Amino acid sequence: MVRLLTTRNLLTLAIIFIAVGLTVLALRNYHALGPEIALEPIPDNVDLALKNIKYTKTRDGEPLWILEADSAAHSMEDGITRIKNVRMVFFDQKMGDIVLTADQGELLPEYQAVKVRSNVKVMSPPGNTLQTDYLVYKEATNSLQTNGMVKISFDHFVVSGKGMQMDIAERTLLLLDNVKALLSGMDGL
Repeated sequence: MVRLLTTRNLLTLAIIFIAVGLTVLALRNYHALGPEIALEPIPDNVDLALKNIKYTKTRDGEPLWILEADSAAHSMEDGITRIKNVRMVFFDQKMGDIVLTADQGELLPEYQAVKVRSNVKVMSPPGNTLQTDYLVYKEATNSLQTNGMVKISFDHFVVSGKGMQMDIAERTLLLLDNVKALLSGMDGL
């Protein structure tokens, strides 16, 4: 008759039980390496959410402009990407860069446009500042446009008006309506 409980079989069974026990113990006490990351829930109408984005538009390998934002939330349903704390830089080696900042905005790839609103500022050298509540960048015409009120400060001038079109490459600006200019701080005038 064959003996089932030989020393060899008992040793094999003991090794198997120890291995299974150690595996169960390891799986029970397993924690991922590093700290746990709590994911923030995204709204129902958002399909993709990103933080600290940087997008560079190039032509022939040269950067034309860069868009940075603290966050972006894209909806596939309407094809719009909503961005917060926006900063765009339009590069120009000859006349200096134009910097646009705003609290929020939208990327509209279908229209090749960027809309920004709330605390919108456009700054260009040497210290020129444009302020408005709403602005649209249109890539096809490389222009900034608004139908809202605009205030432009440079040197000793403050110019305001309603509606504005700016050609970024040419640095030409057209105020459309209700234009007022104030000259201040000039002695002898």
